[in-house]
Amino acid sequence: LSKAELTQLRRERNPQAGTLYALLDQPRRLIISILCGNEFINVAAAANMAAILLVLVDEASAAWVNMLIMVPLLLLVGEVTPKTIAISDPVGISTRIIARPMSVWLKVVAPLRFLVRFLSDKLTTLFVGEEKSPGNIIQVDELRTLVRDLQESGELKLEERVLADALLESGATEVIAVMKPRTQVAFVDIAQPLTAVRDSMISYQQQRIPIYAGHRDNLQGFVHAEDLMGLSLAGENLDDHPIESVLHPVVVVPPTKRLDEMLEYFIAHQQLAAVVLNEFGGVEGMISIRGLVESVFDPLTRTASAGEAFAGSDPGYYEVPGEMKLTAFNDLTNYGISDPRMTTIGGVVFRHLDRLPQEGDELIVNGVEIRVEKMHEHRIVLLRVARSAPGRSGETEND
Repeated sequence: LSKAELTQLRRERNPQAGTLYALLDQPRRLIISILCGNEFINVAAAANMAAILLVLVDEASAAWVNMLIMVPLLLLVGEVTPKTIAISDPVGISTRIIARPMSVWLKVVAPLRFLVRFLSDKLTTLFVGEEKSPGNIIQVDELRTLVRDLQESGELKLEERVLADALLESGATEVIAVMKPRTQVAFVDIAQPLTAVRDSMISYQQQRIPIYAGHRDNLQGFVHAEDLMGLSLAGENLDDHPIESVLHPVVVVPPTKRLDEMLEYFIAHQQLAAVVLNEFGGVEGMISIRGLVESVFDPLTRTASAGEAFAGSDPGYYEVPGEMKLTAFNDLTNYGISDPRMTTIGGVVFRHLDRLPQEGDELIVNGVEIRVEKMHEHRIVLLRVARSAPGRSGETEND
């Protein structure tokens, strides 16, 4: 299981998420317990087969026949096949099959594990010496556990824990998950006057405007708000200056760049924004340092009044923008909707409809009734959501 998959399970409020976190919280305890179980099964299987062969064949042949049968059998059935199955669906196998039995096994094998660990520590110390500075080495998962324990003991405020979790999670979040999508970014053709750039900055609240020639994937550079402000303060007429005179090189990053890396990039290069470019050279969207910081601090800014702000006219209903991130949507509604590809609630609706949405479309996703209230061109503007009534399922199209 990757850290991102574990985080997603917790966001979805999977009932086994806590058990999996507890198992992985102490990796050495887990691996020793697993190895104890593996060796117990392997030795028991080999001993039973030897006893059976002693009855079926002579004693001289039993040893090599046992080896010929058990080595490939244990390798295939006990090692290769189970691990291959686990790799094919780590989340499903972990939550549905492994979590509960493994937590029980950890308790059963505790005495043997303690003995094995004690002996292994002695042997390790004998060959490689004393462990060096264990107190100075801390892993991310251990830090998460420490933060959680401090909050539960009252030494850390809830807001401080939320901030710490958000900062740690930024190391596993890619910019594509928090960027402003292409459809919401202001672009200006290089043939337009500077006043058009100024108007776009005001309308879209962007400090950096991407400039293109011909089509939006053919980026020429950025225009910075401070340059236009400087011209205005100097009493210059913006229309007297072509866009090329204030054009800065465009900053591009791949969609797979992590948030922590993106923040370091912004600081190191003294940039405020970057265009997210896909592998085919097309513009995916735009990420700004303001949007990045807001995504990290967003959990701290959500309050109880957020539910009232999105409350619908009828009790039990929410009216939310289609661009709302799934994480923010689930935090608001506690519905636990997840999607392997989409990052917004509008994207989930689009994928489940499998066509261009229309106003009035209704569908049910994971027990949540969703209605498309408002569209703007091809973009979902407003959705109305609520828990679906028992027995309802499927999709209702707008006539």
